[in-house]
Amino acid sequence: MTLGITLAAAVLIGVVLGLLGGGGSILTTPVLIYLAGVDAKSAIAMSLFVVGATSVAGVVPHARAGRVRWRTGALFGAAGMIGAYAGGRLAAFVPANVLLIAFGIMMAVTAVAMLRGRRAPGAAAHGGSRPLFKILLEGGAVGLVTGLVGAGGGFLVVPALALLGGLPMPVAVGTSLLVIAMKSFAGLAGYLQSVSIDWPLTLSVTAVAIAGSLLGSRLSGMADPDRLRKAFGWFVVVMSVYVLGQELPPGVRPLFLGAVALAAAAGAAVLIVRRSRTTVTTVPNTHGKDSEAMEQKETRMYFAQHYLDCLSQASYLIGDLETGRAVVVDPRRDVSEYLDDAEAHGLHIEGVINTHFHADFLSGHLELAARTGAWIGYGSRAEAEFPIRKLHDRERIGLGEVTLEILETPGHTPESISVLVFEHADDTTPYGVLTGDALFIGDVGRPDLLASFGVTAEELGRMLYDSVQRKLMALPDRTRLFPAHGAGSACGKNLSTELQSTIGAQRLSNYACVPMGEREFVDIVTEGQPSAPGYFGYDAVLNRKERALLRVEEHLRELPLADVLARRDAGAVLVDARDPQEFAAGHLAGSLNVPADGRFAEQAGMVVEPGREIVVIAPEGREEEIIVRLARIGLDTTAGHLADPDAALTAAPGQVAKAERITFAALREELASPEPPLLIDVRNAGELANGRIEGSVNIPLAELPRRLAEIPADRRVVVHCAGGARSSLAASLLRGTGRAGVADLLGGYGAWAAAHAAADA
Repeated sequence: MTLGITLAAAVLIGVVLGLLGGGGSILTTPVLIYLAGVDAKSAIAMSLFVVGATSVAGVVPHARAGRVRWRTGALFGAAGMIGAYAGGRLAAFVPANVLLIAFGIMMAVTAVAMLRGRRAPGAAAHGGSRPLFKILLEGGAVGLVTGLVGAGGGFLVVPALALLGGLPMPVAVGTSLLVIAMKSFAGLAGYLQSVSIDWPLTLSVTAVAIAGSLLGSRLSGMADPDRLRKAFGWFVVVMSVYVLGQELPPGVRPLFLGAVALAAAAGAAVLIVRRSRTTVTTVPNTHGKDSEAMEQKETRMYFAQHYLDCLSQASYLIGDLETGRAVVVDPRRDVSEYLDDAEAHGLHIEGVINTHFHADFLSGHLELAARTGAWIGYGSRAEAEFPIRKLHDRERIGLGEVTLEILETPGHTPESISVLVFEHADDTTPYGVLTGDALFIGDVGRPDLLASFGVTAEELGRMLYDSVQRKLMALPDRTRLFPAHGAGSACGKNLSTELQSTIGAQRLSNYACVPMGEREFVDIVTEGQPSAPGYFGYDAVLNRKERALLRVEEHLRELPLADVLARRDAGAVLVDARDPQEFAAGHLAGSLNVPADGRFAEQAGMVVEPGREIVVIAPEGREEEIIVRLARIGLDTTAGHLADPDAALTAAPGQVAKAERITFAALREELASPEPPLLIDVRNAGELANGRIEGSVNIPLAELPRRLAEIPADRRVVVHCAGGARSSLAASLLRGTGRAGVADLLGGYGAWAAAHAAADA
C-alpha cells in the first residue's frame, strides 16, 4: 500500500518536472520521507538520483530543439558538481533535522521564485562580457546547496544562467536540465560516502517519474503554465510550512506558525493594494517595412502589428510592459522579428495563438515554441499532432493587467476564433479584436476552402453568419478591428488596403456586416470568390502536423550549373525570380518565371507542386529572401540556388531559352489576322469587372495547372494578366509543357485599355 502511494506521488513528481521544468526535488524528498518512511539523509540522496535521471530524460527534447547551450551548461555544471559533491560530503556532519530545516527553507525560497515567475532578462543582460568568475562562483554555491539539502534545482539555476550566462529564457530552461543532472549526480556521489540507499525503491520511483515527465511534457501545451506554476508555488508554501513545523523545536513552533499567519495576512493586504493601483506607460511605436505599432495611448500594454505585404498577412505581438509577459497571434514561419521586438521591449513570449489552421501560409507556432518554450493555443474544436492548449469561448488569458479573451467565431473554418484585447482586466470595452479570417476590413473570410475536408461552404456560411452578425457586430462600435489579412489575399474577395478599422466602421461599410437574413448572407459571401492557390490544401494539413522547423541555412547553398541542370533533368523545378524582362532576354530552358517583386510566394504556390525539389535562380543578393519566402508557404524543398546566374547563362548558350513578349499593337494585329492566337486571360474572375479583351478565355492563374488540357498544344497562345507579371509566369508554365509559340502581353490588360482609351480620345 505504501509503495503504491509512493509511486503514485512519483508520477506527480514527473508531471511537475515536465510541466514546469523544475520543482522535482521539492516533492521527491518529502515523498520519500513522509510516505515511504525513508530516513532524511537517505531520502535526500535518493532524491538526487531521481531528479538527476529525470533531468537527463528531459534534456533530450530541448537539445533537439536547439535550446541547450552545451558550453555554458558544462561550465556552470562543472562548478555545480564541485559544490554539490562538497555539499554531499558535508551533509555527513550535519544533523538530519538541521538538513530538513534547511530543506524547508529552500522550499520556501523556491515557492517565492515560482510565484514571482520567470522574467526574460533585459537587453543589458545579453550584452557585454560574460562574468566568468561570477558564473563559476554562483554555480559552485548553487551546487553546494543542492548537494547539502537535495533541492534548489531549476528555480535557482535558470535565473543564474539567464542573468549571468546571458542566455535567452527558453535556452536557460533547457540548459538548466543539463546542469541539474550534473550537480545532482555529483551530490549523490558525495552522499554515497556516508549513507546507503534503497536502490529498488529508487529505481522504481525514477522510472515512474520519467514516465510522468513525458506526460507532463505532453500536457504542457494544454494548460496555462502561469496558473500551474502559481498553484504549485502555493502548494510548496504549504509543504514548506509543514516540513518546518515538523522539524523545528517544540518551543519554537508556535512562534513560527504565528509568523506565518502574520506574513499571510500582510501578503494579502499588499496584493489588494497593488491591484487597486493603476500604473500607466506609453504604447511604443515601431516603424519598419513589415511592422507597425498602433497609436499611442496611456497604458501598460504593448501592441504591435507585423504586416507582410507579399502575403497580405498580419500577425500581432501583445504584451504587458509591467510583467514582461507576451503572446504572439498568427505568426509567420520566420520568427526572428517577433523575438527581436519582444526583447527590445523587455517582453518574454509565453504563448502563441493561431486564430485557425491557416491555409495561405505555414504558421510559425512550432518555431516560436522551440525558441521560447511558449504554449500553442487554438480554438476548442482544433485537433493537432503536437500539444495544444484548447481555448474556449469567453476564456480569459491574463498577461498582467493586459488581458485577452477568446471569442469562438467559426465560419472560415470550424475551429476559428477571434481574440479580444483589454488594456485592463476590468475594462468593459475592448481595446480591439483580432478577428483572424472571420472578419476582414471590407469583407469576411471565405467559407468555401474546406470542401475537400468534408465541410461544405453552406455549413460554414451559416456558422460565419452567426459569428459576424451576432457575435462580432455585438461588440461596441469603437472596438478596433485587426484582421489577419489585407488586400490581395485569396482568403476573401473584397479586402481593403487599410490595416485597421473599427467595428462601427465595418457596420456601416462592410457588405457582409449590414443586417440581413442567413440565406442572403450565405449566398453573398460564397459568390465570386477568387480561385484558391493549389498549396492552400497542403498548408491547411501541414499546419496541423508535427513538422520540421525552418532551417534556412540548410537550403542556402550555391549550386554549380552542371548540378542545376542535372537536378532539372531529374525532375526539379527551376524557379527563376528575376524580372520578366530579364527572364525574357535569357533563362535556363524549362524555368518558371515567378518575379520576386510581387506576390512571389503565393504565385509560386500556384504552379509548384508541394514536395517537388526546387532550385532557385534569384536576383543578385536576394537568394536567402527567395528561399525564406518559399518556406513561408511550406515549399521548403529548395536544394540550393544557381551560383552567378549571369555567368552560368553565358557559359552554356545551348541551355538558354528566350521568352516572347509582344506589345498591344502586335497583339491587335494578330487578333485581326485570319488565324488569331488563343488569348488566355489569367486574372481572377473578380478582376474582369474592370474590362476584358473580346474573345479572351479566362483561366485564373491558380487554376491554370489543372486546366492545361483546355489549351490546344498546336495553336499559338498569347497570355495576359493585369500588368505583366502573372502572364510571364503563365507563359513559362505553358512552355514547360512543350508548347511552342507562346507569348505574353507586355503591360497586360492595363496597357491594352490605356492604348484604346488614348485612341478613343
